[in-house]
Amino acid sequence: MHVIKWAIAHFLLFLSVNTAVLPETDPPNYPTDDFILPVDREIKLSGTFGELRSNHFHAGIDIKSANGTAGEPLHAAADGYVSRIKMQAFSYGRALYIDHPNGYTTVYAHLDAFNDELEAYIRKKQYQHQRFDVDLYP
Repeated sequence: MHVIKWAIAHFLLFLSVNTAVLPETDPPNYPTDDFILPVDREIKLSGTFGELRSNHFHAGIDIKSANGTAGEPLHAAADGYVSRIKMQAFSYGRALYIDHPNGYTTVYAHLDAFNDELEAYIRKKQYQHQRFDVDLYP
C-alpha cells in the first residue's frame, strides 16, 4: 500500500512539474464572422448546449419556431456543402450536416421536411435499403 501511495504522489508531482513548464499558447482562433443565424429573425431557444437531459447532455441548441408550428424556412449558416443526411425515427429525426471551408460542420436536426429534390433522393435510398433510417454521405 505504501508503494502505491508513493507511486501516486510521484506521478502527481511529475504531472505538476511537467505541466508547469509547458509553453504559453495562444487561445484557439475561433471564427467570429463566418456564420449567420439560420433564421431571419431574433432567436429564442427551447434547448441549450450542454443541457443535462434524462439520459445525456444535449449537444446543440434548439431554436424555437417563429409561431410554434413547423414549416419555417431555414438557410445554411455559411457557405459549404451537404456532407451527410441522416433520417431516423428518434433522436435528430431529419438531419442535414453541412461542412464549411473553415473546417467547421453545422448540423440542422429535428427538421420537418427537406426540399422536394432531397426528399426524393432520401426516399429512393430508403427503398434501396428497405428501411426508414438511413445515414447518407452524398
